[in-house]
Amino acid sequence: MRYLPATAVILFLIVFIPAGCSTIRPTSGKAAKEAPLTFGVGDIVDTHAGTTIPVEVLMEQLSQAKIVYVGETHTNVEDHRIQLEILKKLYEKNPSIILAMEMFPGNVQPTLDRYWTGTISEEEFLKEVKWDKVWGYPFQLYRPIMSLARSRHIRIIALNAPGEIVKKVARTGISSLTPEERLQIAKNFHLDEPKNRARIQAEFNQHEKGGIKDFETFYEAQLTWEETMAETLAETLGGISEKEQILALIGKGHMTGKLGVPWLTSKRVPNAYKTVAPLPFDYPESVVDPGIADFVWITDKPESAHKGRLGLMGREHPAGEGLEVVEVIPGSPAEKAGFLKGDIIIMIDATPVKNIDDFHKAIAQETGNTHSFHVKRGKKLFVLPVTLSP
Repeated sequence: MRYLPATAVILFLIVFIPAGCSTIRPTSGKAAKEAPLTFGVGDIVDTHAGTTIPVEVLMEQLSQAKIVYVGETHTNVEDHRIQLEILKKLYEKNPSIILAMEMFPGNVQPTLDRYWTGTISEEEFLKEVKWDKVWGYPFQLYRPIMSLARSRHIRIIALNAPGEIVKKVARTGISSLTPEERLQIAKNFHLDEPKNRARIQAEFNQHEKGGIKDFETFYEAQLTWEETMAETLAETLGGISEKEQILALIGKGHMTGKLGVPWLTSKRVPNAYKTVAPLPFDYPESVVDPGIADFVWITDKPESAHKGRLGLMGREHPAGEGLEVVEVIPGSPAEKAGFLKGDIIIMIDATPVKNIDDFHKAIAQETGNTHSFHVKRGKKLFVLPVTLSP
């Protein structure tokens, strides 16, 4: 889920907390088509035809869709570069483009409106939407996209469900929500689609269970994200003109297999849509697979922007137990200390850690660069001493 402007305030974040993390996976053991050709950086693959196409042909095809979904790995700079380029080119063809973003829950829409219309500063905007807590990935990854939308007065739509509600669903299910909480997520849920259920089951099988009650609550939590994004897109479709078009930026895993958000949106309002997935040239599976996306844009090897002082990427655990480690950077202090994917950080020194704010407060303590991380791994609890890099 690349490019940092010189004026960016570099956030030395130690860990980044996604609001709706979903990763791309091969849709089956075999690609839909064999891919005997070797594709290079910059190639655009029409996965249905199994051939490369020029960017002009891609943009012509995308311009015919009512919704264009461009997937991302949230920390991958290359993915955001492709998203920015597609936004620029679609805007050139149609200034009535609307930008829809997974990164924002619907309850911040009033602040988002004030941002893209230019009535508040970026600093005020980030503070009001609580970017570091709500999304958590470095804003410099998204700044070029957001700045372009602001400078062109491109309307931005907040797609997501509030993170705290999703976490509650993961623990105790949709039925546990209060009437007020229930109003903040999608009205209708499609719980009985076998293929969509199997897709999320695969996510669950690789997920740390922690305080998640069972697969059903996990399934409901994942759908809380996706159904809410789909419902927001469907409502937006119902209120726009024939000329207007939507560009939706979402995690790649939310659109694979023609399921997830595109499928759920079409269930509500039938629409012509296209999907684009940036993938690195060394992607281990065949890129000629319509189950990944309609078009695959080949990029350079992923460059991540989560190389913080600790060297790991994490998220608030759905069950509220702490911070779940979802990636450890090779050669980082975190790897040297012995962190593994799936570990849950529950305390740093003497400070309990439940969320990103707790994490930053603990790291900010004047205790030097060495900290004791209390970690839960399965049923075991232990302490990892970590010396942070400058």
